Amino acid sequence: MSTSDYLLYTGLFVAILATQLGTRRPDLKRLLLPMAIVGGIGAKYLRDLPTGSTSHLIELAGIVAGLLFGVAAVAFIRVHKDPTDGRLTTTAGWRYGVTWLAALALRLGFAYGSTHWFARPLDAFSRAHHVTPTAYAAAFVLMVLTMITVRTIAVLVRGNAAGAHLPTGNIRLARRFTA
Repeated sequence: MSTSDYLLYTGLFVAILATQLGTRRPDLKRLLLPMAIVGGIGAKYLRDLPTGSTSHLIELAGIVAGLLFGVAAVAFIRVHKDPTDGRLTTTAGWRYGVTWLAALALRLGFAYGSTHWFARPLDAFSRAHHVTPTAYAAAFVLMVLTMITVRTIAVLVRGNAAGAHLPTGNIRLARRFTA
């Protein structure tokens, strides 16, 4: 991974936490924006997913890790209805931040380790099982996208269960379904 890749992932992490930590009153656009950003960044990695059973297992591992981190993050975010106006409100604290930090550490730790700590064994494994570097990149993109998707769906479901109102902003398609 290049320095710009490290900065990109760290910047994405900081942006996610800056917009989600504390008490927030999100609208639909704000909830969907992180998914769009990761999807846009991930498009280059997910365009041509590597083939082969081992590559698919690595990608599946990324999805499973995203599910686990996503469920952990959801456990640390409070979703409720603001009693004054009925709007959806979320509250996320340090435990939520640590969950995201653990996901980032896994990604950056693997990237750094693959070129410094365990480069030879990873290269031998990759050659023996016909795994390209793009399979590893795709797995981590799928992990983050899954984590954000789990969080977004959980906030929407829990907000709906609480009877909270979620403003749709100027998203015409969303207004059509909620009207």
